[in-house]
Amino acid sequence: MNELNSKIIAETNALAAEYKQKFSGAPEGELHAWLEIAARREALVYQVYGEAQRKVRLPDPESGAERAAWDALTEIWQQEAIHTELTRARLASGLVSLGGGPLAPAVLQTIGALEGQLLCSLTPARPTLGQALARLFVMAGAVLAPGAVPEFTRELGTMNAREFFELAATLELTARQAYRRMRDLLSSLQAKREEPSVQLQGLQRELHRAYLDEDFHQRAFLRMTGWMDAAGRFKRGLSERECVQQICDLLPQAPEPIRGTEPRGNSTYVVTDGGVGALARRHGIELVVVPEE
Repeated sequence: MNELNSKIIAETNALAAEYKQKFSGAPEGELHAWLEIAARREALVYQVYGEAQRKVRLPDPESGAERAAWDALTEIWQQEAIHTELTRARLASGLVSLGGGPLAPAVLQTIGALEGQLLCSLTPARPTLGQALARLFVMAGAVLAPGAVPEFTRELGTMNAREFFELAATLELTARQAYRRMRDLLSSLQAKREEPSVQLQGLQRELHRAYLDEDFHQRAFLRMTGWMDAAGRFKRGLSERECVQQICDLLPQAPEPIRGTEPRGNSTYVVTDGGVGALARRHGIELVVVPEE
């Protein structure tokens, strides 16, 4: 799996280098291109983390760690829905929608959803007929349109729970890289403007928050792999609440509490709750979100 995940990261790095060269001197074009990638990727992970896949990967959550993993994956899936709407809205209207590509945001997200379904078919918990058909589809695509089929897709195969969470962490890492690049491009665009743009400032805040969310999601998935053995079996004896606390401890913490208020007991002040706020409250963990200025 480490080799496969390295190839996925290398594929993303190659795309970044290609975009940097292709859009040299045109940050607006590169920003739009990355937003299109983000629209597809968010639709992809929405499929990969969905309830159908949770039932396949975690069919009978019995141990405390497995229940915590199910709930955390569910909450992260819901957070990705917010990111999906963010990319759709910004591509559909606003400054970055100008001069857009030939595909509408809804079409891009449909493509991403289909890619997510294909990824799920290629990586079942156990070999299936659907996996065999998906492999045939990839092989045909590699012949008919080799440039459109990433090399790593040919190496995707059956994954246990630990391998699946490792793949999810890699997907979140590549998303984090994309949001960071978009954030840098926005800084470049704003520096060139004579007057501040409310739209660009708003988008920059949204992309920074998405970057923080994806960074947290990646670390959360990696932490959850530590609750399993190499065969993907969850370790017994782990407390569900303690596992949830471990996840919450990974959130980016705010440097100080809300100005003008006294700290509330054992509250943890965070920049974002990464989508797991409801899960934390269910286990008596209070997260207070303090947006960055």
